[in-house]
Amino acid sequence: MPGDDGARWRGSEELNAVLAAARKKLESNWLTVGGNITVHLGEPAELWRLCSAISRSSAGLHSRAKSTRLDLVRLDEWLAHPLNGGMGLIATLGAESPLQDKKRIAADKADAKSRALSEARELLSTSPDPDWADRWLSSLLNQDGTLGGRVAVDALRKAARVLTVLPVDGMSSTELAEFAVGDPKALSSGGAARLVLDALSLREGIPRPVDPVAIRLLWETAGVSVDALSSRVVVLNYRVSEDHTVARWLNDAAAQGIPFPVTLDMLGRGSLSPASDRVYVCENIAVLAATARALGPESAPLVCTDGQPSAALHKLLAGLSETTDLHWRNDFDWPGLQMTSRALARYGALPWRMDSGSYAAALDAKNSEPLTGRPSSSDWDPPLAAAMRESSRAVMEERLIPDLIADVRAR
Repeated sequence: MPGDDGARWRGSEELNAVLAAARKKLESNWLTVGGNITVHLGEPAELWRLCSAISRSSAGLHSRAKSTRLDLVRLDEWLAHPLNGGMGLIATLGAESPLQDKKRIAADKADAKSRALSEARELLSTSPDPDWADRWLSSLLNQDGTLGGRVAVDALRKAARVLTVLPVDGMSSTELAEFAVGDPKALSSGGAARLVLDALSLREGIPRPVDPVAIRLLWETAGVSVDALSSRVVVLNYRVSEDHTVARWLNDAAAQGIPFPVTLDMLGRGSLSPASDRVYVCENIAVLAATARALGPESAPLVCTDGQPSAALHKLLAGLSETTDLHWRNDFDWPGLQMTSRALARYGALPWRMDSGSYAAALDAKNSEPLTGRPSSSDWDPPLAAAMRESSRAVMEERLIPDLIADVRAR
């Protein structure tokens, strides 16, 4: 009988051992009562007797056996007998603690990750640089094309939404998070912030930074302000039409031909509209300093990014009118081509001596250095990137200072 000797096993260590093995099997098998479990005998000492009672057979099973296989359907029937508790296997286990359908949980997680990945791809498909977005998403995948286990679904959704609104013009990370995902704390820490920084690092072709200063600078490449006082841009003769404190500072400095650093905080004090119909942008501070020495107040407005464009720079250029001609240049290296390409796409800027002829004229083995980083294109002048790949040499824009000074001389 199924209930033979059943009362003696209720609450016993032996039955608990069998139920523990059954729970493990069920939770890994869609909570389906079927198949066999392996019961390791020896401890508790009478476990083999219980298994014999459940199986209704002691053939081949004795106290010296090391293990036995137990049919879960038979166990279910045994437990359901009134003398053995009157509840089947699932009800018995559920009474102790809830069963977890681990297969269903894993399947639901995989489905959620798949949907989040598809949503991110769709969101980023309209990016100005979809190739970069594809490379970022690909970096998050396992070899089988599924989303990596360390990538949280919620973090990916938030990161993708943030990336769709970048670049911005001096917006704080808190404002950006609120604007993009409706949560001002979404980028303060955690997975979403890490994923966005991973994406920006990939775009810039650099390892993701870990120190606060480098992290701030990386955010600023997308126009995001982490520190409104540290983010700055240096200008020369940037005369403006407004008449507030910062505007007067800029105009006074321009009247004297004095280079003037402008912080993001200062840019938030009021609008700044350049009075000139042409503005030049260079990358290296040595170019601006040389221009100030040579031309003083006779220079056209010159803006220096001093490396990667900052949130302050993007905030400043947001004040340009549609009729302003923005002339842009960078070093002749791969990051320089990438920055120029983004400026042309974002601002409709005009390449300023960023052509193959200027590169060839400035190229000198004694005053150049090896090209490093991920090669880039120069869609505005394809021969430029081709010439750089052929020579494998980078040329800093200081080599062009005499020509650049001539270009920005006030007309």
